[in-house]
Amino acid sequence: MKTSRVHFLIYGWLLAGRLLISGNAASTLLTPKFDPARSHVSPAFPLVGRPFVITDLGLDMQAIPAGKFVMGSPAGEPGHTQLEAPQTTVTITQSYWLGRTPVTLDQWRAIMGTDLLGQVKKYFTQHENPRQLLAGTQGDVPMYFVSWDDAREFCVKLTTRARAEGSLPAGYEFTLPTEAEWEYACRAGTTSATYAGPVHYYGSNHAPVLDGIGWYAGNSSVGYIGAGWDTSSWAGKQYPGGQAGARRVGLKQPNAWGLYDMLGNVYEWCLDFSSPALPGGNVVNPVGPTMGLDHIIRGGSWHSDAIYCRAASRKWNGPSSGLPFVGFRLALAPRKTP
Repeated sequence: MKTSRVHFLIYGWLLAGRLLISGNAASTLLTPKFDPARSHVSPAFPLVGRPFVITDLGLDMQAIPAGKFVMGSPAGEPGHTQLEAPQTTVTITQSYWLGRTPVTLDQWRAIMGTDLLGQVKKYFTQHENPRQLLAGTQGDVPMYFVSWDDAREFCVKLTTRARAEGSLPAGYEFTLPTEAEWEYACRAGTTSATYAGPVHYYGSNHAPVLDGIGWYAGNSSVGYIGAGWDTSSWAGKQYPGGQAGARRVGLKQPNAWGLYDMLGNVYEWCLDFSSPALPGGNVVNPVGPTMGLDHIIRGGSWHSDAIYCRAASRKWNGPSSGLPFVGFRLALAPRKTP
């Protein structure tokens, strides 16, 4: 198995309280909280260059402009691995839309008709008490225990509904962002390790630059209420231990393009098959390898060490894996083939 793949050891996750992860190491919104009531300020139908809201879902989509950026990280960036090299100049020639937050539990239920507990039972069929695996169950928590296959099914169902309503631009579909689209949107014009600036580590779970923008292993227990994972044994935490889990979307500061939770909270599936390196040079609208076994996940999570919560950090996992810290963010983009 590839050492860069995200491997999850299920034994002991109730004893240790933490899964083990292997692998290599515009204008700003003024409010720090996501508010679906903003729907009145944007059109219901997608218009190029303008945000819009899928009103019945409260799913707020931000317009991402076409542009160019440097993908990956330099060798001197703390946490850099060869998976993030060589740095690659990427040109994205068409604008697209991206959810301001990850897809939430309520949004998932509205389209898929299933709930979080159902997802747990789907992936842990032999577990004697699947409710013990839940952490964060409010309707505005990012949907987790979602595989790549599940996320794609959500996209297909929403696309089918929108086409029946006549509410999609010609040639577009709801989908997952490509890895390049994800990193471009995450950076939002910045070039440092995070969209809040460079990262300095004072321990594996202690990186203060993340505190204002994301939930990661060092701060995910702060203010957490309800059933969750015991983090008291996690090493080098920025804050003392306690229960932790996925958090309500939009509680941290957004990036310059108004996107929340791009780093931390839950990993996010991308469309691409995995690759052990970036292409290098200059590329246009990259979509990754044409075939493979695994798919890219990006952004880190409430469960992740700080080094994984960087704009360039890359990991991947199998398409049928549903896990407690992996979700997805919806894109509306020109049709692509994964």
